[in-house]
Amino acid sequence: MPPSSSKNSKTSLKTQSINKKVVLFFPSPLPYERNWHGVPLALLAISRILDKEKYNIKIYARHLQKNYLSEILNNSHDSVCLGISAMTGFQIKDGLKLAKAFKKKYPHIPIVWGGWHPSILPNQTVKSRYVDIVVRGPGDVTFPALVEALRLKKDLKNIKGITYKIGHKVITNPDREPVDLGLLPPLPYHLVNIEKCLQNTEYGKRTIPYISSYGCPHRCAFCVEEIVNKRRWKPVPAKIVLKEWQNLIKKYKADSVAVYDSNFFVNEQRVTDICQGMINKKMKLNWGNANGRAGQLSRYKDDTWKLMQKTGCAMILTGAESGSQSALDFISKDMNVDELIKFTQKCKQYNIKILYSFLVGLPWSKNPKENDKFVAQEYEATLSLIDKLLLISDRNRYTYYIFLPYPGAPLFIRAVKLGLNYPKSLESWSNYLMSPENAFKETLKQKWISPRDARLTAMLTQYIFGIMDRDTYDMLYPRIKSSLGKISFKIGFSVALALVKLRWRYKYFDLPLDYWFFSIIHRYGGIL
Repeated sequence: MPPSSSKNSKTSLKTQSINKKVVLFFPSPLPYERNWHGVPLALLAISRILDKEKYNIKIYARHLQKNYLSEILNNSHDSVCLGISAMTGFQIKDGLKLAKAFKKKYPHIPIVWGGWHPSILPNQTVKSRYVDIVVRGPGDVTFPALVEALRLKKDLKNIKGITYKIGHKVITNPDREPVDLGLLPPLPYHLVNIEKCLQNTEYGKRTIPYISSYGCPHRCAFCVEEIVNKRRWKPVPAKIVLKEWQNLIKKYKADSVAVYDSNFFVNEQRVTDICQGMINKKMKLNWGNANGRAGQLSRYKDDTWKLMQKTGCAMILTGAESGSQSALDFISKDMNVDELIKFTQKCKQYNIKILYSFLVGLPWSKNPKENDKFVAQEYEATLSLIDKLLLISDRNRYTYYIFLPYPGAPLFIRAVKLGLNYPKSLESWSNYLMSPENAFKETLKQKWISPRDARLTAMLTQYIFGIMDRDTYDMLYPRIKSSLGKISFKIGFSVALALVKLRWRYKYFDLPLDYWFFSIIHRYGGIL
């Protein structure tokens, strides 16, 4: 090899070994005053391969660094790219705040957006001047491949799963094949300060979020899984889940995990294998928040339920959606109301708490009177169902949401046909779904639910059901530090509980002075 060639080769190798910094930002999912402080799982997922390949990954979030904005702007001159993950709503607003400042200071460093919203509307997203490339769907493999191509200044045409622009031309590469999570490195929790992300939950004081699968095979008409994961369910094998949970116990002293899967319980055998493995390894770790379908879980074997109970399954999240069978059929839930009752009986039998999620205000008709009639039927059926469920157990939690069409879902398409006036740019999506108040304001424009019913929904979730859950007191009381505060809380909670029980017994939700007072404490009290 000629001397000049050897020198060029060494220079090339040296160039490839440097400039391996990647800056990632996780925008706040909630308005700033609500102080979200979880683990940015999406950013850990796209970092696992890069971390193994010795990239210098810097993850920023509002709760991780006090001066995150200035730190990013002052320390990104040598980064390959800036990555931002966002769901529809406030994360877009917070993400754009950084992207605008970053683009101004570093106009030649690519800004890559990923997450649910960019995956659902990639073409619209990439048209923003503050977006250069969109990663569609799970970015565990796509993002590292993209970063390597950007670092080596390679053409992006061979990177599957991205949408990007050259000038004003938008280019959409083919989709990437489903990710085999069993072949990927574990989530690199060490990239963030876990002490700032730990959660104090009803089932643990040191709860760490975890994802054990991607996707969901079902077809609920309000969901966008069909776009993001093509209704394919891809799990982490049980033996790897067990290994990673053991690491969370050993390295971070976790006493519990919050499972953030779209559907943890798709495969009963995998659930059994995880539980039996926990027993064999004598793992002391509660697990909760796991999402599952009531119909499927009601058909689980008793042996599986016993294993779940024995291994510390503390809470299951289920999309109950409605007590009205016609509403369940309308949203393609593929479930009947009786299955919810059977599921509740099972959880009561095995001492597992349920977090139910209900919807109201579906885009039934253009006619406001028909919608009012349908909503009234929904309320009557759902509140009647909850009465039955309360007779089975008084320690479950009920959440009630006003339906707001999520872009790309089948019900969004129906809503558009019924006159939904939806945002037309990335920037305008930043206020969509930003808060319950915005949600029902947007929905009210379509006349699918009355102002009174919209406020009732918030009152039920935030106040009525929250106070009626007998675990609420035990969870909130320890957070109060002063003796006077503890006494005041005891008295206040007792009064609120008495009022709530009366309201629920007679189904009287007008003149909500007590709810307004509760809302003030909720906003400014610092304990709820």
